[in-house]
Amino acid sequence: MTFNGVYSPMDSADEDIVDRLRRRATRARDRYPDDADDPTTLVGGLIADYEAAANEIQRMRDALKDLSRQALRVMLG
Repeated sequence: MTFNGVYSPMDSADEDIVDRLRRRATRARDRYPDDADDPTTLVGGLIADYEAAANEIQRMRDALKDLSRQALRVMLG
C-alpha cells in the first residue's frame, strides 16, 4: 500500500527497504520540489526522515556484515 491507499507493486515484501526509502524520497522531491529542501515543511521533513532511515539501515547492515566476518574469522582460527 502507498500513503494514498493504492497498491504499488514496488512495495513488495521482497524489496530492499533502503532502496524503497530512497525511491520514496526521490518521488516526494520530484512531486513537491518547492518544499523538498526545507526540513521545516511536512514534505521536507519526510524526505529527511526517509533519507536518514535509509542511511541508518545501510550503516547497520554494514556493521552487521563486518561483525559476521569477524566472528567467522575467530571461529575458523
